Amino acid sequence: MNCPHCGAPVTLEQGFCPSCGMPNKQAAQHSRDMAHYNNEFEKTRRGVYGTLKAYKGITARLLVFVIAIVVMIVAFALMNNAYSIHKNRMMKEAKEHGEEIEAQILEYLEYGDYVTLYFYSEHYALTNHSYEKDSRFARYYPTLAMARDYSNVYMDLMPIVTSDDPSERRRSLSSVNDDINYLYKHLYEGDEYFYDYGDLDLSYRTRDEIEKQTDALLIRYLGFTPEETEAFHSMSEGKRNSLLEDKFEMIVSGRTQDADE
Repeated sequence: MNCPHCGAPVTLEQGFCPSCGMPNKQAAQHSRDMAHYNNEFEKTRRGVYGTLKAYKGITARLLVFVIAIVVMIVAFALMNNAYSIHKNRMMKEAKEHGEEIEAQILEYLEYGDYVTLYFYSEHYALTNHSYEKDSRFARYYPTLAMARDYSNVYMDLMPIVTSDDPSERRRSLSSVNDDINYLYKHLYEGDEYFYDYGDLDLSYRTRDEIEKQTDALLIRYLGFTPEETEAFHSMSEGKRNSLLEDKFEMIVSGRTQDADE
């Protein structure tokens, strides 16, 4: 291009005409345009870099989350597999030492020690033998199932009367509600399938004994009267839960008064 003052050739990079020395307005405008362009380019570059960095952070966190999920799934599968292997091994051992184990079961039943019986049966996975009708342990299936239900009631009831943590006592009450309703389904609503594998005489004796022991727990630890335990057997689940809630509140109130004194 040429200088508008003298006509001499001049470039955009020359701020002044080399012939007449007058300012090159087009060069000044070009310089301003380039500065603006460079500024916009730098802003865009920083924006893109920041966005990519943010996405890298999100991607990294997402990757960590996915890896954690995969690890949990693998660990769960390994635990299940290990438990299955252990259960099968103990079932095999129970078959090999059937006479000795059966004698121990009968001893626990003789003393009415259903909690210990439950843990003993879990160790040898004895309730799984109910699916093998030719197994010597199939006859004990209803008895062992009721022992399990009673043990759950007993173990979940203890924190209500022993724990100093109000939230733990409340959680235990909820568990006891479910435990008792489940136990009573077996005691009073056991269908033919439930008793199909078992020795009926033994199952009915166990049912009567566990009913007595459960009543004793309610009287001893929750303040039930004998009349209330009798009525409790035939109540609906809603009414049972309501009565248990009332007894629980009485226990909490009594402990609060004792603490104040």
